[in-house]
Amino acid sequence: MAKVEAPSPLLGTFVDAAQKYFPPEQFALVHTYAAAIAETTSARDPERARHCALWAIEKAADRERSHPRWREVQELHQIWKDAWLGTEFGLLGPPHHLGPVEDVRIEWVEDAVDVAAKLGEEDGWDKSPWEPLLRELIEMEGS
Repeated sequence: MAKVEAPSPLLGTFVDAAQKYFPPEQFALVHTYAAAIAETTSARDPERARHCALWAIEKAADRERSHPRWREVQELHQIWKDAWLGTEFGLLGPPHHLGPVEDVRIEWVEDAVDVAAKLGEEDGWDKSPWEPLLRELIEMEGS
């Protein structure tokens, strides 16, 4: 079993991706969760990563939004592509690198943040569902 880290590295990935994809005022809101994130561990990171992947697919396919069906296909394709690239890099990457499974999990979290950013840009940041996603990821700690 892998060593449990605190805080959750995947929630750290979420924060890093938010800094990359979110406008400054939205990224500032991410920091309001810093204390809650600090209380998390990596124990639930596999579930967090899977939740992010499924969340991204669902949000991209949400029929109530203006997103066409091809985005769902695109997100599914991206997840499989990320899985392949993560596995390849994990197997062939430098020594002491994270393994392929961790690479894929990181990609899934980054993809979910990217989808949240696209939704915010297209539909307005007040409608972007990134905040409920982050709360769900944090709350997985107690599950």
